Amino acid sequence: MSTLGNLAAWSAYALFRSPIARRSKWVHDKTMKLFRVGAQRGSVKALSTYGFLLHFRGADAASKEQGALYIQAAAERGEAKSQYQMGKLYESGYPPVIFKLTDKAFEHYKAAAEQGHPLAIQRMVDIYTQGELGREIDLSAAQNWESKL
Repeated sequence: MSTLGNLAAWSAYALFRSPIARRSKWVHDKTMKLFRVGAQRGSVKALSTYGFLLHFRGADAASKEQGALYIQAAAERGEAKSQYQMGKLYESGYPPVIFKLTDKAFEHYKAAAEQGHPLAIQRMVDIYTQGELGREIDLSAAQNWESKL
């Protein structure tokens, strides 16, 4: 990851959280460009944030698909929030980019839960309590995860 990527991501995040960005389309466009530069240069924070913005707030299908790919890249680099979201995407599927794969969904939920992501931990409890994603009901595993909440 480059210093430029981190700088772009930090600048974009600061602008994104400022009240200025909410009122100005120009600032919004520049912020999105900074996120894209940061993501393309390997900033995990930029990959995650830009991916979320594109996937969940994108104007068209192409933006949503690209966002899913950025989220996937952040998840592969170990970012817990993105791992949780990839679990959700693999659980429900988002063709043609992400297909429904329950084993991959479980792997991503587990990876996020192991890092302490509270929604992922709760999902692991539900998986083991209800026997979801092809897993057997395992109340001791569910209690183990629940103790981490």
